[in-house]
Amino acid sequence: MQQHLSDFTDLGREVARLRKAKGLTQKQLGALTGMGQSTLARFETGQVAEFGSRKLLRVLEVLGCGLAVSPNRPRFTLDDALEQRRHEASSSAAMTA
Repeated sequence: MQQHLSDFTDLGREVARLRKAKGLTQKQLGALTGMGQSTLARFETGQVAEFGSRKLLRVLEVLGCGLAVSPNRPRFTLDDALEQRRHEASSSAAMTA
């Protein structure tokens, strides 16, 4: 299942979810990845400013996951909904005329 993670905090939360799903404690995951429990705790709660790509890839590897990159999807806003409604209304009016 792919997750769209919008920021570093989301990424940390997802790693925590994956770790728990594997039945691992932070200490166990730390031992498997060569990181300290406190580092993982700060990462999972979004309290680190930097987390190196090697560390991230190692954590994901141990958790049986990978990293995928995809283009950002534009968010659908209220203005978009109103524009879509106007377009649909004008299209249906043109079809009935």
